[in-house]
Amino acid sequence: MSIDIECSVAIIRNNNGYLFSQRLKKPFLNYFEFPGGKVENNETPEECLIRECYEELDIKIKKTKYYGHIIHLYGELSVRLHIFDIIDFNGNIKSNEKQNLKYIDYFRSSVLFLESTSRVLNRITLKELLFITPQKYTSFLKNVSYFKNNNSFIRLRSFDYTYSQYILAAKSISNLCNITKTPLVIDKKYSEKLKDLDYNGIHYTSEDLNNIRMHQYIRKKGLTYSASCHNLDDILIANQYNFDFILLSPVITSKYNYKTHGWENFMRLVINANMPVFALGGIKKNDLKICKSNGGFGISGIDDFWL
Repeated sequence: MSIDIECSVAIIRNNNGYLFSQRLKKPFLNYFEFPGGKVENNETPEECLIRECYEELDIKIKKTKYYGHIIHLYGELSVRLHIFDIIDFNGNIKSNEKQNLKYIDYFRSSVLFLESTSRVLNRITLKELLFITPQKYTSFLKNVSYFKNNNSFIRLRSFDYTYSQYILAAKSISNLCNITKTPLVIDKKYSEKLKDLDYNGIHYTSEDLNNIRMHQYIRKKGLTYSASCHNLDDILIANQYNFDFILLSPVITSKYNYKTHGWENFMRLVINANMPVFALGGIKKNDLKICKSNGGFGISGIDDFWL
């Protein structure tokens, strides 16, 4: 995919929220966006960040944490966003370019934000280990240690569950996730029936993904949106709808009729994704390093992953 615009964005926060700048030009006039700007010719994303923060905010960046990039589609326009968390800087923030600067609680505010805002914030909080529930979920509910890893989150899979079984499981797991502060992702299949439940994301199966045009796809603040992908066509659909992350399977072993990718083809497919990619299919928890070396972000698993 050719990229139309490449930008660096700065994540700066205080007790009131994240720092946003109100746009003074079209498109998206008066919308709020993260400070930053376009990467110029022969400029690295970090050099762009430092320059833009000095020009816009009158501060000199001392220390950052780079969260990688996502690609966001605004219709036919593709924008690669390099995400930097600002750890330390010199100077006092002020508006050098007459724009309105404001710390805002994104999740509670009703002002207008750029579409990519939720994806940027979801990217910086995304965990690397995704535990997918096996069919017999009651056994692992007794082992709270699964939920105490700060780098993990859980997807409650709907496969083979009746509606009543899924509701029961969702309530049990949601309570435990709240106690242990573990993010919970539920499947789209029953999401409309679980509006009163506390959860952090909605997952689309590959079937949901390929039928997405038949349903409303409206993002809600505070939720991540993920999808299962088995091939390039699936990935391109996920790109089109700006999903936050995808599960790419099967990598090592397959339970169904899909041909395994292996790490080499996994890497080829990852290059086409506009978002972080998790490896699935015969994956063990110690496979995170090899996943990352092949372009992946994280790993996921079902039965074997819980051992």
